[in-house]
Amino acid sequence: MFAILKIALLMGILVLLYLSLCWRVQHRQRIWEQNREIPVEPQESAFSQAIVELLATAGGIYLALLLLQNFLQITIPEQVMILGLKLEPMAAVALVIAIFQPYLLFIFRRSS
Repeated sequence: MFAILKIALLMGILVLLYLSLCWRVQHRQRIWEQNREIPVEPQESAFSQAIVELLATAGGIYLALLLLQNFLQITIPEQVMILGLKLEPMAAVALVIAIFQPYLLFIFRRSS
């Protein structure tokens, strides 16, 4: 039973990651179509740019979480086991927040 939950959770995370990257690719393509400039230098693909943006967002969130941890002097373990993987908790939280960021932006923009 636990193995099924682990597989379902892993599949859910992969689906969210895929959808987040797809949204970022679509957003990047819309921006490129609006500019319609002739590229002077080689351009990266929309997918590679989406991954770079995801990691840049996660990195910024990670730094903010580290500053908050140091400011509040919170003790957090160096590594935790999640689904059999050793992860740094702050990095994992930052990546999860970065994955959900496009969805949150969509919800906030819709409500305003």
